[in-house]
Amino acid sequence: MRSEPDALEAGVPTWAWYTLAGVATATVVGAAIYSARRPSFDRMIRRTGAPPEVAVLGKLQRHTESRGNPRTGLGRVELFPDFTEPRNAPREQQIAESNAAAAGYDRNAAAYGQSPYPRKMWIFGSGGAYGLLPSSALAPYRNTEALRRGKVTPYDVFNPWRATVFFVDYVHRLVQRASFRELPPEHRTVLAIKRGMASPALIGDYAEAQGRSKVTRNNAEKAALAVGLELSALDRRIPLEWPRYPGALELVP
Repeated sequence: MRSEPDALEAGVPTWAWYTLAGVATATVVGAAIYSARRPSFDRMIRRTGAPPEVAVLGKLQRHTESRGNPRTGLGRVELFPDFTEPRNAPREQQIAESNAAAAGYDRNAAAYGQSPYPRKMWIFGSGGAYGLLPSSALAPYRNTEALRRGKVTPYDVFNPWRATVFFVDYVHRLVQRASFRELPPEHRTVLAIKRGMASPALIGDYAEAQGRSKVTRNNAEKAALAVGLELSALDRRIPLEWPRYPGALELVP
């Protein structure tokens, strides 16, 4: 008498079993390749030489900028499939971001006017994994050959590696501000810079006198829980000195 497995296999051609095995193998290999080619934003932040606390801030920033895209569960932008985009912001927010992008360009029109990319290509609002305005992202490149020759562009905010470098450099510039450096040491934290990402004027508002500072804390706490961080991560101190960070111009020449 045939065993049960033999009986089940009896009616299935051998080629079918090979086909199924091949499909299963291809699926596993394909998944591995797909995972390998997806960028690891945490690893890219480490590559810049930034302190580890900046990677914590990066997790929060990527999550809040993804606006909780439901197709990814956690809204983590590094997990977005290629065919998805972060959820669109409300129209009013899109207009506000475009206005902010235009104002940022106009404040430095003499420098950004040297780019082969005209003004209208700089004012799409914020974008990419970190929600950077082009004028803020490319600030290190003002009056450089890289900007004049179009080696860096406003659309680099959508490039994973370049956006990461621009984000880290923006954080570094916030850390250099007197409003951060003059804070009491216990308030030179991830949360302080997260406020600065919303508006540099909020860096020193650790008492949260401004409503926007409270909103930033609320969003940061939600993001921390969503990506598996303890709320205490918001209180991690960001060092004033970054000896291993060479600067954006070295990392993206």
